[in-house]
Amino acid sequence: MTIANWTGIAGGLALFLYGIRLMGQGIEHLAGAKLKNILEKLTRNRFVGLLVGVFITAIIQSSNATSAMTVGFVNAGLMEFTRASGVIVGANIGTTVTGLLIALNMSRIASIIAFIGVVAIVFFKRKTVNNVGSIFAGLGILFIGMNLMKDNMTPLAQEAYFTKTLLSFENKILLAVLVGMIFTALAQSVSASVGILQAMALAGAVTDLDQVVFLILGMNIGACIAAVTAALHGTKDAKRTAAIHVMFNVFAGLIWGLGWKLLPLESWMKSLSPNLVQQIAYVNIIEKLVGAVVIFPLLPLLEKLTRVIFPGEDKPNERNMLLHINSSDIGTISIAVAQAEAEVRRMYELAKTNLDLSCRLLTEKDPKRADLDIITENEETIDYLNHAITDALIRISGACALGPHEAALIDGMHHVICDYERIGDHADNIAGYVRHCMDQGLHFSDAARREITELTGKVTVFVEEAEKYYINDSERSIEELEAIEDSVDNDVDNMQESHIRRMETGECRGEIGMLYIEILTDLERVADHALNIAQAQK
Repeated sequence: MTIANWTGIAGGLALFLYGIRLMGQGIEHLAGAKLKNILEKLTRNRFVGLLVGVFITAIIQSSNATSAMTVGFVNAGLMEFTRASGVIVGANIGTTVTGLLIALNMSRIASIIAFIGVVAIVFFKRKTVNNVGSIFAGLGILFIGMNLMKDNMTPLAQEAYFTKTLLSFENKILLAVLVGMIFTALAQSVSASVGILQAMALAGAVTDLDQVVFLILGMNIGACIAAVTAALHGTKDAKRTAAIHVMFNVFAGLIWGLGWKLLPLESWMKSLSPNLVQQIAYVNIIEKLVGAVVIFPLLPLLEKLTRVIFPGEDKPNERNMLLHINSSDIGTISIAVAQAEAEVRRMYELAKTNLDLSCRLLTEKDPKRADLDIITENEETIDYLNHAITDALIRISGACALGPHEAALIDGMHHVICDYERIGDHADNIAGYVRHCMDQGLHFSDAARREITELTGKVTVFVEEAEKYYINDSERSIEELEAIEDSVDNDVDNMQESHIRRMETGECRGEIGMLYIEILTDLERVADHALNIAQAQK
């Protein structure tokens, strides 16, 4: 082996890893939000979750990305832990597709595939075409890197120390597993790790399946590092999801390792194909399939085991902190956008809670001061979230190459959090009026109370409808919502005139009358911000 050979291997490995990453990024940019929606909506049971995990990982060719995405969704509260476990099992199966592609030996047309991809990236301006180009370019570069590694690994077959090391792996099982784990942890891709073994087989540096089978098992265990990292600072359920990922690969590896020693699995694999490159691909996929068949029915037990390992539930939501956005996930589009949406939803819930509570206190004859304290605490959290989410959205935009859809989502979130914050401010104003009335012993007339009750009911329902429209969950049209907002304006004008007449006749005192006008103004402003939310629809 010369220095030129080693640099050639390093260059080939760089191209191979970059090809996998470029291909995955192209697919994620092309369908990042769709993948998120699939994970959210099509995982109602474990079996469907398994199929979804297989499908998504087969497309983006990264079980690391799928498992980290799943852990991120669990951490954001967008997916239940019991639904995520099936996705994790499926992701481990889907990641074997790269090995099958390599076994098909598409390297002859690698340059053509890469050329088509680069043309689509360089000569077209449409983002969709660019993303498709990234997929083709990544696939082509992957195989070009594969060929470069193969060509420079050929002399390795003649190196005594290398062949001796590989032969030792047949007997030193734990060492082989450990080396495989470390290799994948460094490469951050089990597809890449197995692909490198296949490159060695093409170069003749690996000559027998028994030399590498336990390396493959270790590589699959090493692939868990992404999910574990994603869960480190996450919720209990996020940690449990990562634990399922580790358990699956460890148990699947144990099952396959025992079978390899006790059953004629080696001869069965060789009977499928005389080609060692294909044999490596078959071992990788069949080990995962056998593991899924054995372990999938046992998932409920594994889930119970993770609850023993990570007992209890998460503490109640801390107020002045982001609960769903994890800084380590900001560079991954699907996870970052989903976590931001969860945090924005949390801000809406707090603002809506304050609005409902302040409106209820406004119409109650005996409001409780403890409820006013709740509004004050929530308002502090809303103000904090307004700044913290804005900072996070800016970081997401800077860290991710956003597609048009994701950019529109981020832009919409920037707009609505401002409106949520203003709704929270108006709710806090109303609570302040209630507090003043309690302190001064002021009361509204029965007619004024009836009018306010009707208006607050209308405004709070309108806020709900506007939010539903924003998240695409409303049967109303934007024109209907605009008509409701206009009717609120008309109601406020009529109520102001009625109240002026009541003050003129002495039915209402002047001080309570001024508060009444301020309350109407706040409710009208709430309706204005609700319409803004609807108009920021995704």
